[in-house]
Amino acid sequence: MEELLVRQVDIGVADMDISVDDQLTTTRVVVERAIATDRHGTRERDLLLIYGAAETRALAEALNRAADLAAG
Repeated sequence: MEELLVRQVDIGVADMDISVDDQLTTTRVVVERAIATDRHGTRERDLLLIYGAAETRALAEALNRAADLAAG
């Protein structure tokens, strides 16, 4: 597993074609572009993460809980 420190995040919504039961369908997804560096700050990475609507809500709730714990 690689440890990355996120420096910038851009979030948007996009239409994405996916294959379901050998048929192409279009669905809306949440797209997150994150710019991160390794823990030593020597290598920059550009990540594109794609979430469905249900996963986005679950992720947002988990991030809020973690932020509350981190804030003390």
